[in-house]
Amino acid sequence: MSALRTRHVTVIAALAATVSLGLAACSSSDSTSPAEPTATAAASTGTDLASLVPADVAADGSLTFGTELGYPPFEYTDTDNKTPIGFDIDLARAAAEALGLTAEFQNAAFDSIIPSVISKRYEAGISSFTITPEREKQVDFVSYLLSGDAGVVPVGNPKGIALDESICDTKIGVLKGSTQETDTIPALNAACKTAGKPEAAVTVIAASDQMPIALQSGRVESLVTDSANAAFIAANSKGKFEVPAGALLNPVTLGILMGKDTGLAPALQAAVQQLIDNGTYQQLADKYNLSTSVILNSQVNPTGEVTPKV
Repeated sequence: MSALRTRHVTVIAALAATVSLGLAACSSSDSTSPAEPTATAAASTGTDLASLVPADVAADGSLTFGTELGYPPFEYTDTDNKTPIGFDIDLARAAAEALGLTAEFQNAAFDSIIPSVISKRYEAGISSFTITPEREKQVDFVSYLLSGDAGVVPVGNPKGIALDESICDTKIGVLKGSTQETDTIPALNAACKTAGKPEAAVTVIAASDQMPIALQSGRVESLVTDSANAAFIAANSKGKFEVPAGALLNPVTLGILMGKDTGLAPALQAAVQQLIDNGTYQQLADKYNLSTSVILNSQVNPTGEVTPKV
């Protein structure tokens, strides 16, 4: 996440108490999921989705997304260090195509994307953003994936660090503007304080691709990031890093974001739902080893957990 850029407020609220009792992590059973909504009429009846696109967005035939390239497997660059690739990129391209548009991507610092969408510099943003009530006050979201928090440590985990009280009095790296920075680590540190232990020292890292460098150099002793990003960092570290054992913290929902006054949310929701229904979405999830994170139904500004496909 969207560097786990993710957090679910109700889970975080209970995290400090849970950790202080010595439990390693929360699970999706901590909250009850609402009944699944039905797909939009447009997606289910085969209505021309292009008709749902606001005229000002459709005018130039393109849909511009702000994204932070450098956060695999979601959004990063190909071997030419220029071409955007990743699950989010492929999904955004397919959704735009379903709407009769061409997706364009602008590389941006993660914490600048929401302000840039609000200011209409970009028409949308896709960068593993966790849907939170606070963010929903600023922008609209269309849900597309589930995620959770995980750690990355040197192989063998010499410090024995997990996402519990073992994180106290260690050096932790998180992505600037991520929900790991704003929610996860503060909750864990609150638990450390309650337990009478020194808090973790937090290093806020400016860009996703700098996170493995910080861990390799010893600047930090572990990273806290999105579970898929954590797995990717470990798998591509040539045996230097691993994801410590234990359940994921704070299962959350990721979303594509857009301005509240654009009218774009219903169109993108219908497009994502169509990709789910026709199997394209599952193919993309399989391509990036994200099959355990897929959803059945996309929603606009979901108020609860999206039921995973099991």
